[in-house]
This record gives sequence, C-alpha cells and structure tokens, in this order.
Amino acid sequence: MTDTPMSFAGSEAPLAYRAPVLRSLDMKLAAFTVFLSPMNYFRHDAVYLTLADGAAIATLLVMLLKGNLPRAPFGVFTPLWLLGTLALIAGLTLGSIAQGDMIPLVVVVLQYVFSLLVVVFLIAGRSYREVATLLKTFVFSIAFVMAFGAGVIHFMPDPDPALVSPSGRLRSLVERENATAALGAIAIVVLLNLSLLKEMSRLTAALVMPILLYGVILTGSNTGLMLTFLGITGTAVFSGSARFILGYIVLIVTAVALVLFAGDLFLPEVFQRRVLGALTSGNINSAGTFEDRYYLIREAIGISRDTLFVGLGADQYREISSHGVPVHNSYLLMLTEGGLLSLIGLLFLLLTGLGLAWACIFVVGASTHGVVALIVTLIYAVMLNTFAHFYARFWIVPLALALALAASRLDVGARTSR
Repeated sequence: MTDTPMSFAGSEAPLAYRAPVLRSLDMKLAAFTVFLSPMNYFRHDAVYLTLADGAAIATLLVMLLKGNLPRAPFGVFTPLWLLGTLALIAGLTLGSIAQGDMIPLVVVVLQYVFSLLVVVFLIAGRSYREVATLLKTFVFSIAFVMAFGAGVIHFMPDPDPALVSPSGRLRSLVERENATAALGAIAIVVLLNLSLLKEMSRLTAALVMPILLYGVILTGSNTGLMLTFLGITGTAVFSGSARFILGYIVLIVTAVALVLFAGDLFLPEVFQRRVLGALTSGNINSAGTFEDRYYLIREAIGISRDTLFVGLGADQYREISSHGVPVHNSYLLMLTEGGLLSLIGLLFLLLTGLGLAWACIFVVGASTHGVVALIVTLIYAVMLNTFAHFYARFWIVPLALALALAASRLDVGARTSR
C-alpha cells in the first residue's frame, strides 16, 4: 500500500469522491435559505422572488444531484400535509376556472407550490441534528433582523418606510409589523426549547433573548405580545421544571409591575402608545385598527355565503370588495376564493402540526420537541387571522422547521422501538 492518491477511471467514482463536498454544501445552502427567509426586503419588485428563494433553488439543485430529497419530510403525517396542499390549490383552481380568470391562479398556485412543497422538502425530512442546527440558524436570523431594525429606529433620522412604519412601528427586513412580532414570538419559543434540550447554551440564550423581546416591543404589536406571552407560558408549563415555572412566574409578576407603574420611563414610545395606552385606558381602538378589520371580516362572511362550493378564484376577492383589498384573514380568504375545499386544505395543514405535536408528547414522550410543534402551529393558526395569502417564505420556514423537529424525534423513537 502506498499513500499515493487513488486515480479513478469511471464516472461513478469521482461522484463518490465528491460526496462529502456535496453533503456539506447541501446543509450550508439549506442554512443560508433559513437565515435569509425572514428578510423579505431583499426581493424582486415585479415578481415575488426573494433572495432566500435563490438559496432554496441552489439547495434544490444540490439535493437533486445527490438524489437525497426526502420522501416523507413530516414522517407518517406527510400525506396529511400533501392532501391539505392539494385541497387548498384545487379549491382555488376550481374557482378560477369557473370565473374564467387563469393568470392570477398561475401566480398564486406557483407561490403555494414553492412554499408548501419545495421549501418544505428542502429543509424538513432531515436528521434531528440537522433540524436543530437549522432552528438555531432561524433564531439567530430573527435576532439579526430585530437588532438591525432597532438600529434603524434609533440611529436613522429618516428611515425607509419599508423598515419602519410612518407611525414608528418596527417592520425591519420582514417589512410587516405583526409578522415581525410573530416571528419574534416563534424565535423566543424555539430559543427556550433549544435551551431546555441543551442544543443551545444558557449563556447564548441569555444574550439573544433580550434582543428578541426588545424587537417584539418595538413592533408595537398587541397580537405579537400576546403570542410571546402564550408561547413562553406554554413552554414553562410543558417543561416539567418547577424551577423554570417558578422563575417564570416571578419574572412575569415583576415585568407586569414595572410596565404598569414605570413603563412610561423606559418603554419605547410606540409601545406606550399602542399597547400600554390601551391597557391603562381600556380603549381598544388605540391598540390597532380593529374597526377596519371588523368591516372587512363582516363583508367576507357575507360573500362566503355564495362561495361555499365554488369560490371566486385566486386573488379575486379584491376585485369585488367594496374596499378594494383582500380580507386579511386567511380562513375567510380561502373560503371566499377557494370555497370549502380550500378552507379544509388549510385546516389539514394545521392538523399536520397538531398531529405531530400529539404524537411527540403522548406517544414517544418527547414533550419538548412536541411543544415546539404545538406552540408554533398555534401561533400560525392565530396569525392566519391577520394574513391574506400566506405563501411568504418568512412564514412557512419556521412552521416547517418546527414540524420537522417533531418528525425527526418520532423517527428516532420508531427506530429505537424496533
């Protein structure tokens, strides 16, 4: 034997020789996709194509070259996800065919296929270790988005309206106040549970947590604040740690006392105006545009009476609305544009998350992994009340990763029981 490098004569050997490079590139590109996913700011103006989409396409090409696209990214619950996606798209398609307007359908369907299928198959269906790494990447990405946005608010005298709303609310690179707050709530839940799983050190969690919390505060989002509270509470309850629960109770009591009695001394002005003002005055209108949303929802309910079986078609709600905009409630938008079929498809997507969470918590006893899937799915379900179409990559990626974590744990449990 000599130490001389082996020469390859066939075509298969060089591919095998390059396999470690491809394997490393695959994971790096997937992590890059996850990191860029909240940064909606970096996108094409004419077509909804983001920088994260470019990374996703590169990841797809590498995975196709390797031949390692997963068959079941969510394990035994994958058929439910696929059925939900098919029903959602089928309902929109039937409506568009009936109305005779196919161009918006092509655009909307391609977006949903890319988000619900392509992105899911790229980042889910991986090993537990890889999914944990991608979740950490997501947390650091949201922390970067929050820190960047805080810097824009505090140090830029005339910030871009895409990054900061005219009323001073943080949008950052996500470009949406409530979505930024919801992503912050999800990142906090993921951070806490990764710490409980010892996938992230307590020191790192202690350094990142204030950035995420401050970002949520800067959004001035009542919904985001509520989701953050519910997410941390759910994590504490399911943690099974008396020390965690006691510490959380003390922290909440202290935080509430500080906000109510001294909040005007240290809280950002936008938070005081939209959140603290509503709490102290009892005037819910100061907390957001609830009245405007109510009118849109009432209109959508009226329209839905005629769209139960055949909807208006993809992206057609705005054409008949007296307000000229789609209702910002995904459940009602699916019901009006795609009928019951699309609404059922959307519910199947949520049931996939609930099913994975239930199996993790009650079947294999992996409560922490299940809690991530459960809380993120519930946050998603709540936020769909404030969204129109939900194919944006910044919204699909954290849900897919949360479900992938539960699926990877179920896969480990199934192999262990054999």
